[in-house]
Parts: sequence; C-alpha cells; structure tokens
Amino acid sequence: MENVFIFCSVLGGTILVVQTILAAVGFGFGGLDVDIDLGDTDMGGADMADGAVGHGHSFGDHMFKVISIRTMIAGITFFGLSGWLTLVCTGGNQVFAMIVAVLAGMAAIYLVYFLYRWINAMRYQGNVSGDQLVGAVGSVYVRIPAQGKGAGKVLVSQQNRTMEYEAFSSGRELPTGTQITVLKVISPTAVEVNEVR
Repeated sequence: MENVFIFCSVLGGTILVVQTILAAVGFGFGGLDVDIDLGDTDMGGADMADGAVGHGHSFGDHMFKVISIRTMIAGITFFGLSGWLTLVCTGGNQVFAMIVAVLAGMAAIYLVYFLYRWINAMRYQGNVSGDQLVGAVGSVYVRIPAQGKGAGKVLVSQQNRTMEYEAFSSGRELPTGTQITVLKVISPTAVEVNEVR
C-alpha cells in the first residue's frame, strides 16, 4: 500500500509541478483540459456549469462536471501524499490511511474545481456584453473600407476603459479620426459601425 501512495504522490506531484511551470511561462493547459460533460445541461432549468444540481440530475451527473485533468491531477497528488503521511504517522494502519487518502483526494478535486471556477469568474467579470456595446461611440484609428469590403480598427470607450475592435463599415469608407457608433457586434473582437451624424 505504501508503494501505491508514493507512486501516486510522485506521479501527480510531478505533473502538477510541470503544469504550474508551463502555465507560469504562458503554456497553460487551458486548451488541453477536458471537462467531462454528459451533454445534459438544461434539465429542470439548472445550469450545471455553475455547479447547480437541479431536478433530474443525479450526484453522478454533478461529479462528471467536476472531473477534469486539473482536478484529477490534484486528487491523485493529495491522495498519495496524505495516504503515505497517514501510513507513516499511524505506524502502518492501512485502513485508516486509505480513508484519509480518499477524503483528501476528493477534497483536492473539489478545491481545484471551485478555485478554477472562481478564477474564470474573475477573468470575465469586467467584460463588455454585446448589448452594452451596441450604440457605443468611438473613433476610427485605422481606415475602414466602404460597404464591408475590408476591416479597419476602432477605439470604443466603455466601462471606463478604451477597447480596440476590428470594424466594418455599413456604408461609406470611414477615414482615420471619424467619430463612429457601433451598430452591431459581429464577434467578441469585431463590430459593424457607422459614422456619427
């Protein structure tokens, strides 16, 4: 049993350290992380992505939402570490060590899950929604060709900050310095604009 705990702690710890180093230098695992989704996210009006368990969802469904590469790495690491430490401290009580290891692993899985949810919520908290952007005014700083024949750039002030968007004209060509208003949000980084009259 001791070898299992040591193997889990070394394997999980190594991956955790490598993942942390790569994330620190800009090669995070965000694009590689896989959250297991049963595809049933709207039963009973509950949004499972927000951690709500609604009518028609079982505990198993909720667990599948929590499990990801990140959470499993943390769970394996803390399972191994806590099991090995408990085994050493109790003089080899394998049953107690296994109970502590499983509880520590589960706690680590949930802790990492809620930590990443909190980080993601903080990341998107200040974003401007499409509804807020429509009607906003700004100015052209890279010429916009006429009738959507190409893109230019605009600067738009929203929520006490200036943001840059790729922009398309709904009418004539708009030279640099033209005051514009946003007519439509095409994508999170592109808008359709018209000259302020």
